[in-house]
Amino acid sequence: MNENPAEPSAPFDYKRHHIALASRQQADHTWVCEYVISEGENPQAVPTTGQADGSFPSREAAELAAVQKAKALIDLY
Repeated sequence: MNENPAEPSAPFDYKRHHIALASRQQADHTWVCEYVISEGENPQAVPTTGQADGSFPSREAAELAAVQKAKALIDLY
């Protein structure tokens, strides 16, 4: 496998949901980031997963894009 996993970021809360991030560096040295959204008030609900669109030059940029996408999904709930 050509990807280097990174430590997951600490989960945080947004509008009664938990968002957890997991970013990783790819073989071409760009970064991608996945998110998991779970309902804080309903821990038995099925989590929503996804990732930031595209790849990014830094871990911070990838995580910011993933957070923005996760928050946008939560705002639709």
